[in-house]
Amino acid sequence: MPRVAKKRFPAPRRRRRILRRARRTTCQAVGLEGFRLLGDRILDLSPHGAMVAADAEVSAGEPVMLSFELDGEYVDAEAVVARVIEGWRPNDPGYAMGLRFTSIALQERLRIAGALEGTPPPVPTRELRPGL
Repeated sequence: MPRVAKKRFPAPRRRRRILRRARRTTCQAVGLEGFRLLGDRILDLSPHGAMVAADAEVSAGEPVMLSFELDGEYVDAEAVVARVIEGWRPNDPGYAMGLRFTSIALQERLRIAGALEGTPPPVPTRELRPGL
């Protein structure tokens, strides 16, 4: 019996679960390997992660401890570098890292969500691709 090739469908596009907010604040992002300061400025924030301006070289998958002040109280979270923004594109914020929280108390996530309510999302810097 002849073998029939199966039609392959493209993988569904991953959509953000939670909208990021353009909340800038100071922080301390410390790499757990070598305990070195990676960055000290949050560029945007959500209850599930943050974009931090990086002052040291980072790589995707690197574990990070993030501490920042939010409305007068400190938030501590463990995170992993989900992506590295090299800063080569014209509208990139510079060398930065996208952090995905891996260990943060539910109470802290809810507090972040409440504090970000009413804060606008970051202004899009790239044009939408055709068909999206």
